[in-house]
Amino acid sequence: MAATRRTSHLVSMIVVSAGVAGAAMLSTSPARGQASATSASAPSFDAASIKPGDGARGIDFRFFPTRFVATALTLEQLILQAYGIEARELTGGPDWVRGDRFDVTAMTSQDVSRERMQLMLRTLLAERFNLQIGREERPGTVYSLTARNVKNLTPPAKPDEPSRIATRRLDENGVLSYRAEGHNATMAALAQYLAAHVRAPVTDETKLTGNYDFIISYAYDTPFGGLEPDPNVPTMFTALENQIGLKLTAGKGPVPVWVVTRVAKPTAN
Repeated sequence: MAATRRTSHLVSMIVVSAGVAGAAMLSTSPARGQASATSASAPSFDAASIKPGDGARGIDFRFFPTRFVATALTLEQLILQAYGIEARELTGGPDWVRGDRFDVTAMTSQDVSRERMQLMLRTLLAERFNLQIGREERPGTVYSLTARNVKNLTPPAKPDEPSRIATRRLDENGVLSYRAEGHNATMAALAQYLAAHVRAPVTDETKLTGNYDFIISYAYDTPFGGLEPDPNVPTMFTALENQIGLKLTAGKGPVPVWVVTRVAKPTAN
């Protein structure tokens, strides 16, 4: 099945919250659907430096309580961090947006949450890169998650703990597989997790409204990092059906994307 082939692999211990990534975080103009972070009320850093980066020290980024630090990130990667989206959700712009790398250090005078710092990063990108992005829908592959013969979805052992889905990498036996461990998780959170796996929107159509604990053991069908996939572990599509009784079905539909509509190389510090 062509839809099951995925050459990228999730890193160990990816955690997905129950909320929708980037939801209620974006200020959008109703006239043209363009995002702007330059209004008078937009939060901003107290000081910021943007310089060309060569990647000699590696590629990294960190959100600290009073500063954001990025080493050798492309503007595309900075946009993904600022707006809480994935690479598949961003398109447009000149080649340098995905090729040129930058070192960024931005500071605040007091502790702020990561969410507020993301807003500050949007302001910085708008001011220094003249960045504007617009929201569009384009035809593409979408998936629906439905309930078949549901099993192994148990009431949460710790219902007071945060909802999360963590990914564990298993390679002790010389072959590679993964385990998705849901704790107090909703089906909406699982759909979000699966969207990152299949690199396409996933709609929760299970009609299951509770929170659950579950485990999904799966492997990709291609080697990664010199390791072959574990032949005894199914791909995600099969694992969903056999292990918890859910089905992931591909179809065609509108795919929301963010389009870079305006950008320029950064101004001097």
